[in-house]
Amino acid sequence: MSTICAVSWTRYEGRALADSSLTGEALLAALEDRIRGQNPHLCDVRLERATAAEGDGWYDVVYLADDGSGGV
Repeated sequence: MSTICAVSWTRYEGRALADSSLTGEALLAALEDRIRGQNPHLCDVRLERATAAEGDGWYDVVYLADDGSGGV
């Protein structure tokens, strides 16, 4: 018998720093890693959008994250 865990997704907006030489999947992975590092309470992070911001290596990001509360 398997256990089903409830997931509570919330949309967040913020800024994240990544190596400006990265592109594509490598850039997305680096940004997700940075977001996870800045928010250790989040169980899962899925980047929805990343746009280069002013300043070397900074990106405006929109991401979905599960805080582990299961919507309770």
